[in-house]
Amino acid sequence: MSRAIGLTTQKNYRFLLYAYSLVIVLLGASFAGLGVIWSLPGNLGEGYHNVQAMLRGIQQMLFFRITLFYSIAILIIVVAMVVLHLLYSHRIAGPAYRIGQEAARIARGNLAGIIKFRKHDNLMDMAESMNDVASQYREHIGAVLEHLAFIEEQSQKMSVLVQEESDEATLKQAAEEITGKSNAIADCLAEIRT
Repeated sequence: MSRAIGLTTQKNYRFLLYAYSLVIVLLGASFAGLGVIWSLPGNLGEGYHNVQAMLRGIQQMLFFRITLFYSIAILIIVVAMVVLHLLYSHRIAGPAYRIGQEAARIARGNLAGIIKFRKHDNLMDMAESMNDVASQYREHIGAVLEHLAFIEEQSQKMSVLVQEESDEATLKQAAEEITGKSNAIADCLAEIRT
């Protein structure tokens, strides 16, 4: 169930990044368009000559104001997009770094760590997979250590039996128990490899 949540987060991440980018661009364009509309005069005046004079004034003013509003809008859009992408890249870069650190610890044989992310971080499915791998390796290594301890105990028992010149049946039983534990170790190692 938790894996499905992690995979859903990945899909939502991409969708939300596109949606927020689109909203920023639309808001910037709306700001620039409203600024231009706001700068136009509400009344052109009365009479042909007054309207012509007003239109010439609008033409000169309009170029400056359109340039100003669209420059401000572009600047706002660029800054907002940079901030948005920095925030979203940190939701991937930080978790990816932590996963890399945990993978290096696992490679060195330290299986005690558990990767924990913040609520809004991505790559949750990868972190859960790494935690599962570490947990499974801990279990397998624990089983191998138990089997090795038993083999060591049985080896010492066999050594005592040989020194006491015990009967062959007792020695054979101890040898079979050691063989059984050796096979169990081989099974654990095979599970680790797969």
